[in-house]
Amino acid sequence: MTHAPGGTGPGGGNFLSEGFRELGRKLARGKLRRAIRQHDADRLVALAALGRAAWDGRIDLAAHASVRDRLAGLDARAGELSQATSRLEAEKAGLEAKRREELEAFGARRKAVEATKKPVDAALNEARSRRAACEQAIKQAESRLTAIAGKLAGLERDIASLSAATGPEAQPKAAAAQAERAKLASEQGELGTKLAQSREQLPGHAAEESRLDAESRKHAAEIAAIDAEQKAAIGRIDTDLSRVRTELQGATQQSGAVQKDRDGTFRELGAALYDAGARDPVLAEPVARVAEIDRGRADSEAGVEASLAETRSLPGATMAKFWSVVVGVPLALAAIGAGVYQYNHRPAPVVAMPQPVAKAKAGACEMQKAPENGAGVAVKSDCQRSEGTFVAGQLQKGKITYPDGRVREGTFVGGAQAGKGTLSWADGRRYEGHFVDGRSMGPGEFVAADGTRYRGMFKPGVRLHGMGARTSPDGSVLLGEFVDGKPSPKMVLVKGGKAELVDTADSATAPGGTATVEPVGR
Repeated sequence: MTHAPGGTGPGGGNFLSEGFRELGRKLARGKLRRAIRQHDADRLVALAALGRAAWDGRIDLAAHASVRDRLAGLDARAGELSQATSRLEAEKAGLEAKRREELEAFGARRKAVEATKKPVDAALNEARSRRAACEQAIKQAESRLTAIAGKLAGLERDIASLSAATGPEAQPKAAAAQAERAKLASEQGELGTKLAQSREQLPGHAAEESRLDAESRKHAAEIAAIDAEQKAAIGRIDTDLSRVRTELQGATQQSGAVQKDRDGTFRELGAALYDAGARDPVLAEPVARVAEIDRGRADSEAGVEASLAETRSLPGATMAKFWSVVVGVPLALAAIGAGVYQYNHRPAPVVAMPQPVAKAKAGACEMQKAPENGAGVAVKSDCQRSEGTFVAGQLQKGKITYPDGRVREGTFVGGAQAGKGTLSWADGRRYEGHFVDGRSMGPGEFVAADGTRYRGMFKPGVRLHGMGARTSPDGSVLLGEFVDGKPSPKMVLVKGGKAELVDTADSATAPGGTATVEPVGR
């Protein structure tokens, strides 16, 4: 077997398996590099712990005087900031307590005034109702008295006229008019008395309303004054609180900065002590921790270097060939599948061709005429049998069985198979795909009598033409481009879970035959 340059050869290993191993190495290197970063972070923490242990243990740091002096200054500054923070926290708590007390005090004062104002407002509403009722009574009485005066004037005229009359009906009418006049005069007197009383009461109602209104306004002014006083008092406290909070925030930020400087200085001190080989018993544990981290980091770095050495020892273009198979083959199969789908969903072309002609065996079968339209069966004298849906006497969709054992299934136009369908032979061969004018054309799949399976783009004669795949009975798959049924010179052979490039021009290394079957015909 011949191989492409850099391909699989004696002692060179299989590029597909080597590619997968390289992927595993890359994943392992990524994990080791993350471990190295974690070692670095852990080392900084361990060095800071070493420096802090030396500082807290008060060991002799004369050899590191500059670091010692910086730590002393940072400790002093941290103490000052701690005191300032405590003072500000206490001041803040006092101001917040004072604010709550002021709010409670002002709230109590406001509630007391509101309690006094509430009955005054109720009495004011009643006084307004009494004044309004009195004014309404005066208006009604005045209106009624005006109406009575008009009626009395009319009755006086009627009585005078009836008194002068001599007819038999004059006397009863005059008596009725006089009775009505007496009734109205009585009502007039009563209304006059009520009107006088209402007019006498109105000033008192108005005065009471005015007094209560003034008292209610006074209480409202007191409430407004309390609210204004509360706003001013709380405003002063809030100003102080804002100042204290700002100062407290600044102190907290400074404390954080000082602590950050202390941590950095502790790391610096720890690194200096570790590099100097400090042996003080107080530092034994933190020194051992740093040494343990350094050993772990060294092991991880050695693992990365060993992995990179294996990668550098790979034959040239190993990964290029690996990716061409891992990515290129699925893309090719996807393209084939997409082509199959597109062709299978294309509308069938309308052609008018004669029906397929089988080898005649005249008189072997009794003829049966095809139905004009609808489902039915048609049988020719040579035993060719058509069954399915007929239109205008021709099979449109169904199955045709030929005397030689061939069977076509699918759609038919003008007697010729068109669109998606199948064609099978008595010896087990089978083509499933797209037909044009009764011949294979487009995406499809063909299974030979020996079980070899061809899949891809076909041309008439059931020949692969374009990207395709040939699967042999032993399970090996030949992938690549076919030209008129023959594989191109360089193809990918997948066998036993391994893939390799093969030279199909070498008959000794090109498995199987060409993807060609005798012409299907009409």
